[in-house]
Amino acid sequence: MNTLINLSSLANGIPLSPIPPKVTLPLDPSVPHAPKRPVKLTPDDFKLAIQNALRYFPKEHHALLAPEFAEELTTDGHVYMRRFRPTAYEIKAYPSTSYPCKCKQGAAIMLMIMNNLSNAIAQFPQELVTYGGNGTVFNNWAQYHLVMKYLCEITG
Repeated sequence: MNTLINLSSLANGIPLSPIPPKVTLPLDPSVPHAPKRPVKLTPDDFKLAIQNALRYFPKEHHALLAPEFAEELTTDGHVYMRRFRPTAYEIKAYPSTSYPCKCKQGAAIMLMIMNNLSNAIAQFPQELVTYGGNGTVFNNWAQYHLVMKYLCEITG
């Protein structure tokens, strides 16, 4: 029996109200994780990387997120924005009619994205790596939310 899944939150963009809780270590051991990358940035480039990550968020969240993103960059060598990884639904391909889209094309792209990011398909699903160690669908989870929102809005 198929249970209907509610994917309506895909149309909302980045979840900010409430902001999801910070992900604490250790990471989920049930899926493989990307290896840590060495950080070879000057202090100015490190600061710029954090500023670039914060551009997706209203200024009122910067004080909370900046130290967290700096920690991810220092620890993982990349800013994944782990707190924004969806947990209310399993990331996998669902029937195209399950997606809150205005057109079939948007739903088809969302289906393909979620299939590629599923735990069963992606090489390092929680780091958005689908293949080859660095073949990513998105650079971070904020981009995932924004693209999914825009795919819900397109009309064909």
